[in-house]
Amino acid sequence: MRVFISTAERSGELYAALIADDLRMNYSNVEILGFRDKECELAPVGFGAGVASASNVMVKMGSIEREVRRLRPDVFLAVAWSEPNTILGLRLRDIRGMKRVFFAPPQLWAWGRWRSGLLRRGYDALYCLYPKEARFLRSLNLPAYFRGNPLVRHLRPYFKSKRDRNLIALLPGSRSCEKSRHINLLTQFRRRWLSLYPSSKAVWLFLTSEEAREATLPLEYGDGAVGGESRYAELARAGLAVVTSGTASLEAALLGTPQAVFYTMPGFEVALARTLTHVRHFALPNIILGERRVPELLNPSVESLLEAALNLSREEGRKLATRLRTELSAPIDKPPFPLSML
Repeated sequence: MRVFISTAERSGELYAALIADDLRMNYSNVEILGFRDKECELAPVGFGAGVASASNVMVKMGSIEREVRRLRPDVFLAVAWSEPNTILGLRLRDIRGMKRVFFAPPQLWAWGRWRSGLLRRGYDALYCLYPKEARFLRSLNLPAYFRGNPLVRHLRPYFKSKRDRNLIALLPGSRSCEKSRHINLLTQFRRRWLSLYPSSKAVWLFLTSEEAREATLPLEYGDGAVGGESRYAELARAGLAVVTSGTASLEAALLGTPQAVFYTMPGFEVALARTLTHVRHFALPNIILGERRVPELLNPSVESLLEAALNLSREEGRKLATRLRTELSAPIDKPPFPLSML
């Protein structure tokens, strides 16, 4: 079985790697194909960033389409990267015998339900990150399934890590535009925290070890920077975390680390998002459970971020982890063809 994986964003690459490992473990004859470009982030957040990257996205999409047509895989597996992969599913539907599967499809519950018709024509199956999303997409007559979130199994070795109450984890985000905005805010937060807790230590966490080495950080007072797989061990032992909204907030929640989630955007983009979307929450744990279980702050001040962190509860962190692991572990569907681990 030849599987072509299409993604061009950081969280998508994370899930794609986990899925590829699962496929190799479950199928002895699987071959993983696909495009990866570590130098290019093609899923920016915000209207302005999206417009600026549009030409690069079109080039990437064209390269993927040509490669899929050349290789003729058994499965075209789109992972996140919502709009480009939606279009690619439509463009590739003329390839006979190739199944088209979308893992982490577009969040139609937030905006753009008109895209349901595009997904219905472009994909044979949609594999969702949590059960409520699958049920919602099925209400739109889409072939949506939930087979468990691969992060739960991947993080299991870290579930019982011993906490260090003096350690705080700071996560500035995975996209370059996020890191440039958030490192300064987190630096100010760190200094305020240190004034309250002089014996505290901080660890800055990044998606890759290379990012951790290259980041310009004020590594004073014994603080450090960690990336790659080692970031999970640090996040699991931290007494609390201040996390940029995204997949990292779900990772922290699954590990039981108390967290405050934040994000910063220009004012006009906040107004645009509020006009176009219909969401009550932006932190993934809150979205998945449909209720506010972790504090989430949009464009926070240092003081508001500090207040949220001071009010975090270790007991609530443990309860949230237990609930999310249960919610995201049990498959609720049987898919129509044998990619059973997705």
